[in-house]
Amino acid sequence: MMRNCVHAALTILVMGGVSARAADVSVTLRPDHVLNHIDEKIYGHFLEHIYHSCNGGLWGELIWNRSFEQNQLGQWHVEDDQIVQDSMATDQRLTFGDPRWRDYEFSLAAKKVGGDEGFLILFRVQSKNEFYWANLGGWGNIHHRIERGLNDGNRWGGIGPQVDGRIDTGRWYRIRVRCEGRHFQVFLDDKKLIDFTDDARAHLQGMVGVGTWSTRARFRNVRVTSLDGKILLEGVPDTVARPSVALHWTHYGDGRAYIEQTGAFNANYYQRLVSTGGETGLRQGPIDVHAGETYVGSIWARRGMSGAPVRMAVRLVDGKKTLAETTLGQPTARWKEYPFQLAARAAAPNAVIQVGLVGQGDVCVDQVSMMPRSWRAQGGFRPDLLAAIAALRPPVIRWPGGCFASAYRWKQAIGPQAARLPHPREIWNDLDVYSFGTDEFVAMCRRVGAEPLIVVNIGTTTWNGPGRQTEFLQEARDWIEYCNGPADSQWGKVRAANGHPDPFAVKYWEIDNETWHMGVEKYAAAVNRFGPAMRQVDPSIKLIACGSGGYNQDWNRTLIARAGKNFDYISTHHYESPNRYATGPAQDEQFYRALGRIIREGPNPAIKIDCSEWNAQSTDWRTGLYCGGILNVFERCGDILEIGGPALFLRHVSARAWDNAFINFDHRGWFPAPNYVVMQLWHDHYAPNRIAVEGKTEPLNLVATKSADGKRVFCKAVNTTDKGVSVELRLNGLSVKNVSLRIVAPGELAARNSLESPHHVRPQSGDVQETDHALRFHMPPISCGVVEMRCE
Repeated sequence: MMRNCVHAALTILVMGGVSARAADVSVTLRPDHVLNHIDEKIYGHFLEHIYHSCNGGLWGELIWNRSFEQNQLGQWHVEDDQIVQDSMATDQRLTFGDPRWRDYEFSLAAKKVGGDEGFLILFRVQSKNEFYWANLGGWGNIHHRIERGLNDGNRWGGIGPQVDGRIDTGRWYRIRVRCEGRHFQVFLDDKKLIDFTDDARAHLQGMVGVGTWSTRARFRNVRVTSLDGKILLEGVPDTVARPSVALHWTHYGDGRAYIEQTGAFNANYYQRLVSTGGETGLRQGPIDVHAGETYVGSIWARRGMSGAPVRMAVRLVDGKKTLAETTLGQPTARWKEYPFQLAARAAAPNAVIQVGLVGQGDVCVDQVSMMPRSWRAQGGFRPDLLAAIAALRPPVIRWPGGCFASAYRWKQAIGPQAARLPHPREIWNDLDVYSFGTDEFVAMCRRVGAEPLIVVNIGTTTWNGPGRQTEFLQEARDWIEYCNGPADSQWGKVRAANGHPDPFAVKYWEIDNETWHMGVEKYAAAVNRFGPAMRQVDPSIKLIACGSGGYNQDWNRTLIARAGKNFDYISTHHYESPNRYATGPAQDEQFYRALGRIIREGPNPAIKIDCSEWNAQSTDWRTGLYCGGILNVFERCGDILEIGGPALFLRHVSARAWDNAFINFDHRGWFPAPNYVVMQLWHDHYAPNRIAVEGKTEPLNLVATKSADGKRVFCKAVNTTDKGVSVELRLNGLSVKNVSLRIVAPGELAARNSLESPHHVRPQSGDVQETDHALRFHMPPISCGVVEMRCE
């Protein structure tokens, strides 16, 4: 403990030993000189409905795809001799053939029916993460290029030459891909488009396939031949038959299951089960079942075409062992909800739910739902994931997206769960069924102490189709009234009927997301139309407009000049390569300072920056180092930057890409990525006043702050070098009572947490030694640390 330090200089040495050698960094902290205020909202978060973050994650519904809307019938089917993909979802793939195929030519004809891009022609496919595709008309329909997936934890990426070009709607194209060893050639209308030889990581065998990205398309004349002329496949593959079971479900028993479209209880699809006398049904897993827990749920059902009386059984099973079982009443001719309760007699970490038809006949099933009773009693959230969010203490949470927000229809996500409709588009492996809507989001925010920030859909044609601007403007106004209007207003009455008579008082509203596709002039006009109309409903709200992605200031300059009077914050996005963990934050800081100057010169100098999406694209220690660096930048830029929110927040580990989430989970548990670990450490040591630091801080990224009462002073440092750094801090004018150090130093950039080892990367206490007016301790290479000084 330090004593007798009043009005004296305190020297703190951060070093590899206790010797009094010259420090690598020697600076003076000036608690009496406050440089800027730091708003705690820089430690905000962003919750988007992708990769089952909500649907199948935070919301406690245990059934994935409960209304059977996510299936191949709406995506891939056959009409005459054509393979048809009718969905506007992203990342739609259909693979076929033999994974042992090596050298071959894959030829076909393809026609774009509608949408944003062109075709994905897959070849040498070994798995969902190990493949090539020729992306024709990608990147907003402006380029052609080969992309490769390596199953190395990273998202697939482009390789070889990039060729400018587009795919037109309504025209048949002849396409051919030739694979010979590591050498690939792509032909479009018999013209060689790409000629590329891959490196030693090349896939040398695999299947073929077709795909789309936010595009509807048709394919025909499919043919695969070996290079010696042998036909390996010709015509529509046998595997593209009408599917019988929706995604995430499997069929069991001797009967049959069909996906039907006519007469669904809700939305577009349902399942029909046909049994010849035994039992047939659907099952889904894994589900983590706990002994003594009661699982409550319901199924919507009606009699099938046969009209025969049948009964239905629901059970939880672990292999051949039945954990719980119940029988439902006989379905009637009309859709009806059949509640059930399953009291688990034993635990099983990988159990399966079965929904079965017993007896001869058929039955139609929709909206299968189940949740532990204890979760439902606590609001319906999955407890461990809610606790993981609460531990970060987010001051503000942005929702529901992201790109997800640009097609979101909020009115479909309120009221009874079974009556809610699914999201219009499948996006990032997830077709959200809107179980987590406005009421659930606001309730979650209140549980964790966060202010809600809602992103509205302005009806862009890219995400919603042509026309209907007036409809989306009214929908945004209605949403504000639903959240903030009195209980006797039109939409306040609806909120009250849904169990919330008191207004939600949502303060922050963002005018859509990443609207770069429409051009800044059109978007500025939309802000000028939406902003005043939204403020008419509630003049107290704060409005956020979409700024640039990356480092583009031209968008920001034009938007501020044309619409700056109609918004309070400008929202910027920046995702960084994890290899730029050391240099990226400095470039970010230059960008924010330049944007601050643009704001000061514009029509509304009071605008603040909201960095509403940021992250480094990994879950190893590089993203922890970047997190510490960028949070220090946010604190230094507190005079112009007020809100932050990294992405992704939550991600199920089954996701195909975007391995950068703070909270990573499966059906049993979760683990924090290094960005979570560092952000929690930084936020736990938040103070609102940044104080002056005199002297040279390099090679550290260093910030010093003090609490509002001046009784705590913090020094946050990031060492991105491969050497330990000794630091001398001189603190004048305060009596220091005690000092502590918390540091994260896993020792290697590849260090990461996992479900099996969730705390490998974690903060630890430093070994602090005292001398006269000095503290000495070690800050290792590639580390993040916080020094806390408690003062008299």
